[in-house]
Amino acid sequence: MYKIMLVDDEHIEIETLKRFVPWEEMGFEVAGTAKNGREALSRMEELSPDIVITDVRMPIMDGIQFAKAAKKRWPRLIIIFMSGYDDFAYVKSALMLEASGYLLKPLDIDELQERMLKVRQKCAEEERSRLSSRALASQYAKQLLQEEPPAAVENELKELLDELFPGATGVYSAMLVTIDAAYKPASDSSEPAQAKAKVLQGMQRLMADAQALPFEWQEDRLVVLAAPGEVHLAEQWHAKLADVCPWITTCLYPHPVPLSQVYETCLHLQQFRGRHIAKHGSGQYIEATPAPSGGADRHAAMVHQVKSLIDLEFGSALTIDYLAEYAYLSPNHLRMLFKEYTGYTVLEYMTKVRMDRAAELLRDTDMKIHEIATFVGYESASHFGAVFHKRRGLTPNQYRNRQPGHSAP
Repeated sequence: MYKIMLVDDEHIEIETLKRFVPWEEMGFEVAGTAKNGREALSRMEELSPDIVITDVRMPIMDGIQFAKAAKKRWPRLIIIFMSGYDDFAYVKSALMLEASGYLLKPLDIDELQERMLKVRQKCAEEERSRLSSRALASQYAKQLLQEEPPAAVENELKELLDELFPGATGVYSAMLVTIDAAYKPASDSSEPAQAKAKVLQGMQRLMADAQALPFEWQEDRLVVLAAPGEVHLAEQWHAKLADVCPWITTCLYPHPVPLSQVYETCLHLQQFRGRHIAKHGSGQYIEATPAPSGGADRHAAMVHQVKSLIDLEFGSALTIDYLAEYAYLSPNHLRMLFKEYTGYTVLEYMTKVRMDRAAELLRDTDMKIHEIATFVGYESASHFGAVFHKRRGLTPNQYRNRQPGHSAP
């Protein structure tokens, strides 16, 4: 998404542009505004706009003066002038400064949109000239795997991938590679960040001639989007990457999905990988089965991920901050979404899982009460007993003694 700064000494003009032009739909973001050229110059470093739309006649410093100063410092900056004065001298000055347009006030929104679409195309062409198509696609792919990706990213990425990988036909298999630092052998002195850099370099070499795009996602995670015809190479890729870093886990979702479902697929891969590692350890290649919830709802997928983590690690000291970080949400956002999608608060659901598991252990084992309390995540047996009594209406001993085959001592 390209950033715009709006410059005009008339507040109503600024507000009209901000409110009535569908910037995001066109792939732009209004990063900020300024009342004159001097203020605009002072905000350039802060806002780093790609495009400035500026009035010509303003107090203190007009648009032409601003453009001359800005172009010296930021030669790639795109400038569009607007003015209520149909004055050839201003038009000539604008053309000499290689302006991308000159719009007359009152602005015609349709004309502005048409102009901005051309500007967006120019921005994309210039960006492609600075970065290789693969590098640019990697940037877009990383943005796509955000909780709320920029509106235009999916289309930009699709255009690039269609060009890079014509065999993909718009769908891709996702592969998640994690740097499992917790499983690093004591004899291995390499740092996780170094290992990740080496693995990424290895991926880029391995996939340079393949229809596959490797890129960084999170601190210890890398992702590959591959055309369906390349999936058979995934296990070979893992084996070669494991030579670089043995403590990685590669989890492939072999079923191709459209870009709109890649984020949910990667969340599912995280969850699947977590369950696998808990049972079998790190350093393996695994293929994930389809997510049970399916669908394309990002928030539902994130809540499902957190629920699965609680189901798996209910005996650990799970805090809301830990769960929120795991799902890449703020704690408050997680609380709101979890309640909306499950009907429980996070604490209520965690307590339910712990008490259900405790009831199973009371029925089916001879574990002591304090052992069960510790197993389900309580440091204090008395606290565990109080919570159990509140939810079940019985103390743990009373509950156990009412089960068939058990009798009071």
